[in-house]
Amino acid sequence: MLVVQNPRKRYEYEKARLLRKKGCAYNDIKKELGLSKSTISLWCRDVKLTNQQRAALMYSSKRMAAQKLGAKANHEKREKEIAVIREIAKKEIVNLMPKAFQVAGAMLYWAEGTKTQSTAVSNSDPRIIKFMVHWFDKFFQITPKQLKAHLHIHYGNDEKKIKKFWSTLTGIPLDNFGKSFIKPKGTGHRTNILPNGIIKIRVKGVGTENLRHRIIAWSEKIYEIGTQQNIRP
Repeated sequence: MLVVQNPRKRYEYEKARLLRKKGCAYNDIKKELGLSKSTISLWCRDVKLTNQQRAALMYSSKRMAAQKLGAKANHEKREKEIAVIREIAKKEIVNLMPKAFQVAGAMLYWAEGTKTQSTAVSNSDPRIIKFMVHWFDKFFQITPKQLKAHLHIHYGNDEKKIKKFWSTLTGIPLDNFGKSFIKPKGTGHRTNILPNGIIKIRVKGVGTENLRHRIIAWSEKIYEIGTQQNIRP
């Protein structure tokens, strides 16, 4: 039998052995005490289980395996259902008329765009950014060359690679990318959630303040129509 001197570890050691003697599975002991499975195995390797306890553990293990298989089957079934729903839904949008495109961009700007200072949109989703780049070009004849870009990325990310990704996606020249904001190391934020960071695209040149006010006015008008009129499909 192992000898554990540390009082806290001694308590955990004795508790783990007690639970094992009661017929608890290693996973249950792990959840109860927060110990690693290897530590529990080491501490309890000489604990003998009764035939009844071993049978109970075996039954529990088989039941858990069956539950996992069932959950996997349900997940796959649900994924197929969602695929059908999405396919049908996509057919409900045949094309995007200019007015619908205008409304969609205005509401996206209302959600993701700046409300004070300049005319800009920030997001991590490449689809939203690409949509808005096309939208600026369509309704205001603002080409990608007239957009400025800034990145918000994590320490350790490949800044050059990320800039190239966004430049290729949007058509914004690399020369139009300003200084990136790099979140310092050790801030407690996970770095793998946004592999391409967050990009802010901003309209360059004179008159951008007026442009922002115009877009927000569109959004407000759409809101008024949508909430005050009895619109039916």
